[in-house]
Amino acid sequence: MDDIVARIRSKLAAACTEPVPRPRTFVRAPGGRRLGTPLSEERVVAYEARHGVRLPRSYRTFLREIGNGGIGPDCGLLPLTRWVAHDIPTASQQLGSVFALEPTDSVAADWARLRNVQNNSYAGTFTVVHRGCLEMTLLIISGPARGRLLDANLGDLATPPVFHPQPDFLTWYEEWLDALPDGALAPDFRNQRRGCYEELIDILANSGSACERRAAAYTLGGRQPLTDGARDALVQALADDPDRGVRMDAARTLAEFDSDAAQVLASALKDPDHWVRRRALVHLLQVSNDETTYGAAARELLQDENPNVRMAAADLLGRAGWTSCGHR
Repeated sequence: MDDIVARIRSKLAAACTEPVPRPRTFVRAPGGRRLGTPLSEERVVAYEARHGVRLPRSYRTFLREIGNGGIGPDCGLLPLTRWVAHDIPTASQQLGSVFALEPTDSVAADWARLRNVQNNSYAGTFTVVHRGCLEMTLLIISGPARGRLLDANLGDLATPPVFHPQPDFLTWYEEWLDALPDGALAPDFRNQRRGCYEELIDILANSGSACERRAAAYTLGGRQPLTDGARDALVQALADDPDRGVRMDAARTLAEFDSDAAQVLASALKDPDHWVRRRALVHLLQVSNDETTYGAAARELLQDENPNVRMAAADLLGRAGWTSCGHR
């Protein structure tokens, strides 16, 4: 374990000297540091005693010898004191419970059975990365998959989580660092594909695999600036890809790298899937304050069947200074 700690320190130092075209990839810890100050053994033991758990060895080593929160995938690593991001079902009183799911071929069926017998399906895990909205990366604290990481959509608990392939936290973090120097700076390294613009565009337009198309849509965000061909492919994917995940990632990439994305995102407010409608609203909030582009559609969403969409629409209109009637 000393070897991997040394490698991570070296790779982290090298990565932090490179130009960073996507600032949110490199979230800073409090005080402007790349990583928070490592925790003392006493601090870690006190946390474990308070919650009645023993942290997985690899994650414990990271906290003790490398850092506590800061630079990492997506929105960065949460420090140990902020392991609950938002009001999500990883309540502190259940942190020591057993998380029963294992990374097998029957994850979907096992997850359905688990939810039928357990109110808090994510007991025995806590959040290490907030990926946006209610999408989180969780670390398993107890159970047969102790020490593994998984992605969970905590706003859609019927959807089974996705296990990361790495066996422990240190390996997972080192592989994220390994993904950075090759121009693949999109922070969710699991969802990236290697390839030039033309190859990624072809995958996005023609692959029969939704996972491959989603990875292509996400990875195009690390190839800057967007070419006309890439933009056209993303716009087309947002309009009619059958997989909502592809449409959501196309919306994210367009919002971040296309200065004229507002009109395209506004068209996604009529998407049949409420997750895509909400994603479009969130990104419109980032890129446009021009109510004429999206006002009518956003006001319609104040009556959306999904409460999260209604709240996002109200937030968008409110921040733009517009009322539900269309007046400032």
